[in-house]
Amino acid sequence: MFNSVFCRRAPGISHLLFADDTLLFFKAEECDVGTIQDIKTILRVEEDGFEAKYLGLPTPEGRMNKGKFQSLQEKLSKRVLQWGENSLSQGGKEVMIKAVAQAIPTYVMGVFKLPAGIFGGGLNRGRGRLIWVAWDVMLRPKNMGGLGFKDMQTFNQALLSRQVWRLIDKPDSLCARVLKAKYYPNGSLVDTVFTGNASSSWQAIEFGHDLVKNGIIWRIGNGEDVRV
Repeated sequence: MFNSVFCRRAPGISHLLFADDTLLFFKAEECDVGTIQDIKTILRVEEDGFEAKYLGLPTPEGRMNKGKFQSLQEKLSKRVLQWGENSLSQGGKEVMIKAVAQAIPTYVMGVFKLPAGIFGGGLNRGRGRLIWVAWDVMLRPKNMGGLGFKDMQTFNQALLSRQVWRLIDKPDSLCARVLKAKYYPNGSLVDTVFTGNASSSWQAIEFGHDLVKNGIIWRIGNGEDVRV
């Protein structure tokens, strides 16, 4: 193993451990092949590659298009179709969608920015019916004449803003140090200018960053960080 450096100024990483999974870094050299085989034998490693999903999340390989979240859409569609077959009333279906269907993607939305059409596609697939109520009316609170459904894109952004705040609040964490070295080596995350060609994880950070930047307040402390 050796300390893998993802970019200049980034901390070296030789291994990562999470739950019952281990990620080891080696050089792409012939001399390391035997070492890898020895480690696999000692640790009784059966799987040595990335699967399509890890801990319930799609593996971020390439662009995270709608197809990457197909299993999530299918899960939503299955629930909605079951409720239709159970002859639930309109009020009952409304409660089930709010309490169950809108809670299913919460875990994924805390990590990735989901495509805009994934929610409507998951809830309407297989129905073949026209939607007679405008979407903005469905999202409006009931005391304002709406149906009180959750705006899933806004909820997605709020969850991702928590990741952004963690990077700001804990700059010494390994994740924050690696991202700073790659994306904003000479500045702060708050003042970062995002580019279009970035990984899916960084695009999710960008989405949450917009919300944090609109609400963040600068307080003058001892003046050490004030730029004059």
